[in-house]
Amino acid sequence: MRLISANRLGPPAALALVSIGFDAAMAEDGRADVGARSMVIVGEGQPANDMIGYGAIGRWEFRDSWHLGLALDSVEFDYETPYRVLGIESVEEIDPSNEFMRISVLVERRYERPDSPWIWFWTAGAGFASIDVGANAVGTTPDGQSFDIATKAEDETHFFVGGGLRRAFGQHWALEAAVTLQHHTTDYQLTDIVSGATGSIGSQTPYGLTLGIGYGF
Repeated sequence: MRLISANRLGPPAALALVSIGFDAAMAEDGRADVGARSMVIVGEGQPANDMIGYGAIGRWEFRDSWHLGLALDSVEFDYETPYRVLGIESVEEIDPSNEFMRISVLVERRYERPDSPWIWFWTAGAGFASIDVGANAVGTTPDGQSFDIATKAEDETHFFVGGGLRRAFGQHWALEAAVTLQHHTTDYQLTDIVSGATGSIGSQTPYGLTLGIGYGF
């Protein structure tokens, strides 16, 4: 199963898709908000040190201070030195580019005070990520041998928990920042087409930072 390729969906389209899902909730006089966000996910080195992305998120208050959310994110990252997983050295550093598209659901608890524009919250959820692996890692070893590493990446499930702070301004707008601890069920299978060497990259537990802006209804 593959989601739409990340490079075919820009922030306006992602925001529109998430907004559609909240029309019914707003029609029932429930409080809802939609917004755009940017993010950095700090990995463990394999398959990436850091991942940069953007996305859209919508949330609906189903009970006092409790919200359900839907998010769609597009993330790109350098696939760090895959040849080292196979014990191969290279005369130059080679980092192909990978990306994933992730759709996730979440629950959020907010802590508001009527006399303050600041809102603390915690959140938890899970998402499905479709991985798009870039070109093979092709290079030369110090002794003049060549390598050509192909990677097969399975779709991933992402679990996350975290917290953050929102700052309301005006009647409808808010800025927010959040930090999350994530777990990705990464499953990369690597094969050097030249030598036949194989290896794998397993699950990782990265941290995430998101900055966003939202509009409430």
